[in-house]
Amino acid sequence: MATITQRKRKKGTVYRVEICVRGRRESATFDTKSAAHAWAEETEHLLRTGQPLPGELPDGDRRFDEAVTLFLRHLEESPSLKPATKRMYNECASRLLPVFGGRTLKGIARRDMAVYRDRRLGEVGSASIRQDFVFVRRLYKYARLEWELEAPCPADDVPMPAPPRNREPLLSQAQIEKLLDWCCVSASPKLYSFVLLLLHTAMRPSEAATLRWEQVRIGERVLLLTRTKTGAPRRVPLTGAAMAALENLRGERDEGDALVFFPPGYEPPPVASNYFRHAFATACKQAGIEGITLYSLRHIAASYLIMGGVDIRTVADIMGHAQITMTMKYTHLLDRHKLDAIDRIGGLGV
Repeated sequence: MATITQRKRKKGTVYRVEICVRGRRESATFDTKSAAHAWAEETEHLLRTGQPLPGELPDGDRRFDEAVTLFLRHLEESPSLKPATKRMYNECASRLLPVFGGRTLKGIARRDMAVYRDRRLGEVGSASIRQDFVFVRRLYKYARLEWELEAPCPADDVPMPAPPRNREPLLSQAQIEKLLDWCCVSASPKLYSFVLLLLHTAMRPSEAATLRWEQVRIGERVLLLTRTKTGAPRRVPLTGAAMAALENLRGERDEGDALVFFPPGYEPPPVASNYFRHAFATACKQAGIEGITLYSLRHIAASYLIMGGVDIRTVADIMGHAQITMTMKYTHLLDRHKLDAIDRIGGLGV
């Protein structure tokens, strides 16, 4: 409970506030009564919830907001982390700081993360919550390695909401042909080749957009990707159509380390594939296709590989998946094929 006493001094009136919570006494003096009330409310809350007061910090612990600031600075300086990933982590921090900003790393419990999860479920989709949990796990791992923090991660062992169901549309062959026709007449001259390459390689748009001529091996029918999302380099096989599209572009400019899809001297945006985003959206609208993005082309390519009978392990290698479980989400596309296959013995004994 707080007690505020007004005192007269030579330089004016001050307000002395004293509180006692769970046997602990604290006091402070302020120039205004409102500041005294604010300090009393904040201090009582911290003491009742078992949190340290400003300036107090148990040995080996750090405040959540300070840890997040240092962690984000570390990520910003990481050359291997993509700009899109850095932006995602900054967004996670902006959601978590208002909730845990006044706490310490050791003071956040698994129960707190469960409460956060349940509250957020009523506001956003499961993907956003899962991103926040990943951020917290990486933050605590960084704290353990960088500051030797001895505290369990509160996001561990807390069930996360199920990932969102894959809602990527699967375009028909006729739709794909129509889309490519409109890409061919786009005001963006290389849109057709870019979209065709995505459909014929299942690459990520960022990988294709940052492709350089020195990575193109027409004679070997492969692209050599040295910088990927997983960090592991991989060789992407090329179809005949993909090779022809690259050969057409090669006639314009082939300078070894020059970018395949950008004009000379052009500095790509942080998300390089955004260079084609507007033109691609226009082509989709003209083709009467809704609900797809450049990244959808990767899913479409993978779906057609699966339906074409390519085994899961090979599809995972082509796509550069770190875990085959990421590729397994496409296996539902085999249901129709399984039904067609089983029908071949439907007349046995009948």
